[in-house]
Amino acid sequence: MRTTITTVMAGAALALFACSGSGFNTPALLNKVRILAIQADPAQPALGASTTLRALVYQPPPSADGGTAGVSVTAYSWSWCPLATNSSNGYACPIDPDAGESLFASIPGVPPFDLGAGETATFTNPFPAPVLAALCENKLDAIPALAAAVASLGGLTANGGLNFACTIAGFPITVNLVVHTTAGDLPAVFNVYLPVNDSLAPNLNPVLVGGVSVTIDGVDYQLDQVGTQGILRNFDVPISIDMPLSDAEVLPDPNDVLPPPDPNDPNNPYLLPNDTVNERLNVYWFAECGDFGSDSKGGRRTGYLGGDPNDPLSPFSAALQNTWNIPTLDNYAANFARIIVVVRDSRGGVTWTSGVAHLGDTNAGPDAGAPDAPEADSGESAPDAGAPDAEEAISTDALPEATP
Repeated sequence: MRTTITTVMAGAALALFACSGSGFNTPALLNKVRILAIQADPAQPALGASTTLRALVYQPPPSADGGTAGVSVTAYSWSWCPLATNSSNGYACPIDPDAGESLFASIPGVPPFDLGAGETATFTNPFPAPVLAALCENKLDAIPALAAAVASLGGLTANGGLNFACTIAGFPITVNLVVHTTAGDLPAVFNVYLPVNDSLAPNLNPVLVGGVSVTIDGVDYQLDQVGTQGILRNFDVPISIDMPLSDAEVLPDPNDVLPPPDPNDPNNPYLLPNDTVNERLNVYWFAECGDFGSDSKGGRRTGYLGGDPNDPLSPFSAALQNTWNIPTLDNYAANFARIIVVVRDSRGGVTWTSGVAHLGDTNAGPDAGAPDAPEADSGESAPDAGAPDAEEAISTDALPEATP
């Protein structure tokens, strides 16, 4: 049986056998413990509101011969930083936690940088939107202690060398997570965007309707968590998710979020008005075997960008469809395979779903004995959209690459 344990995707008691072939250690293949996503719910907490942080952690199942125990999660470590971080220093917070307490003493309710060791964590937004809007304009006087600290250092840039990294999504704070496992530690970072204008509607997480579906002989079947639905091996099966077009929310006017851009600044990070109408949705597909996108239909990532002047005819349905290429028994010996789908919008919103398929000689359930179905048409799917968004969780795998 396959089970889903809160935010941790656990495998069946059957083995995850190594796949072979050119697609073996690809990003879409689930063959070792990984952090696949982090979600803040709600995605953009208002002043005084709390958001719940949770991680999607994939754990491979134990081996079938009983000789090797599956990797298990032992603990979590959550923290946050009031500034954006980067890879140059290992995503370390530029502000020391002890110093941060005094710097933000003028703002009541600032939580400790350490958010605890639970499976989930809670962050309560203490920052008034006007204060964050001022920081986005590099007006450090909005927090007097911060301005004084920067002034005392001297020789820094106009914003004190601090990278506030404000975008149309809002003011980013950094959430840091370390998932401790029996095989090592998995670190990841994620941005939560706080509002800088109270009059604007907050960003919402995407909403999925149901789970992952497979299309067999023209009929859609939703996968459950125990592998009731069967799929033929060595078969290209159309797969899909269902979510409303409203998930691609209308973007606010950038001038309502950020100061007007400077056309003379080549490093201007702000979007020009009417650059796009809707936020981008990116759909990431993961599975315990096989790969995605047969005959260039789909891929590891599909996507949708409403109002894109470069692709005005891109259909929303293209982001929801893909093709799952199921391997042969020689390439994957386990009887069940999990598929996980993560949806991210371009402003920090995240959601996910999953399902399990029973691999065998029929397209029916394990006990149904239905006749094989002919291969169905894979349908329309968007091409892979390229590099991951900045909002994607950055994770270091705890396990080395497995040997094919």
